Amino acid sequence: MNGSFVPRAELAAVEWDPERKQWQRLAIEREALRALAERSTWSGLVRTGLFLCLLVGSAVLTMMAARISFWLAIAPAYLYFFFFGFCVAIGHELQHKTVFAPGFDVFSEVLFFCVQACMWNSPRYARISHRLHHRYTMVRGCDPETAWPEVITTRWLRGYLFRLVRQMLVVGAIAQLGRDVRTQVARAAGRQDPMMRAHCTAADIRVIRWESAAILAFHTAVVAAAIWFLRWEPIVFITLAWQIGSPFENLWHSTEHIGRLYNVNDQRYATRSVRVNRFFRLIYWGLDDHVDHHFYPIVPSCNLPKLHRLLQADLPEPKGMIACWREMFAIAREKDRQPHHEFVPVHTAAAGG
Repeated sequence: MNGSFVPRAELAAVEWDPERKQWQRLAIEREALRALAERSTWSGLVRTGLFLCLLVGSAVLTMMAARISFWLAIAPAYLYFFFFGFCVAIGHELQHKTVFAPGFDVFSEVLFFCVQACMWNSPRYARISHRLHHRYTMVRGCDPETAWPEVITTRWLRGYLFRLVRQMLVVGAIAQLGRDVRTQVARAAGRQDPMMRAHCTAADIRVIRWESAAILAFHTAVVAAAIWFLRWEPIVFITLAWQIGSPFENLWHSTEHIGRLYNVNDQRYATRSVRVNRFFRLIYWGLDDHVDHHFYPIVPSCNLPKLHRLLQADLPEPKGMIACWREMFAIAREKDRQPHHEFVPVHTAAAGG
């Protein structure tokens, strides 16, 4: 495993300053950044079309197999769920408004709402939460998307992995669907969680309420249509697909921050990239070059490989998904023994390396 464990006290130079709230950033030339930040509608349409083809193709295979045998339909159904879980990847980039050129912003927002509705989350809520995630990555009490235990133990990590598997096997997915319904009902009713109370304006709350109500109405219509026409496909392919499919994507997504350091000012300590093959790069929409993305979130995913080539000399070497999980468990085992030891993936001058 590359990197080393050091006592937290030795990392004072990279501690997060709650007063200054500034990140250390790897520098690149302004002209190079401007070129990398160019958005391509053509690229966005091709990648979106490819993703839809994968979903439609696996759904058609599932229905064809189901006509022959329920058991025969399981494999293509799980292929569909697998692809559906990667909705979060396209949803993530739509969140940043970097998929299409500015002239397609209206289409981008409509697509973003559709994707978020399938993921059971208000677009406005998701965007505010993610803005905070980038502004306060892994800062305790500020980042709503990394609210895990401060000390990641092997017991917690095994439990986390078990919950993902349980969700893949439908039992956990049904329970998660119930939680998602309750969350949307609460938001539609105007109930606010801590993130909403602290960071959402009155206008934001109104939009979140309407969006949550629309998501509930949409899925209610889907279920009603399935019951009326005595068809299973709408429920399986739309309403329950996210709950079953998201844990598959989470095997990659979870590697981004679990086991990294809380309360630091350098994304190389707080964030982890993951190495993927060309096919996964197409459906993962740049989440693999995650450290690079956190340094420069204005760069569209199609240009992140170019950005990575500019920064890679100063970045930790990305590992494959399985190797990342091995690293996460190695970190957890060290935390079991020495809770105040931190895993340093790359030594910098600021951290004394």
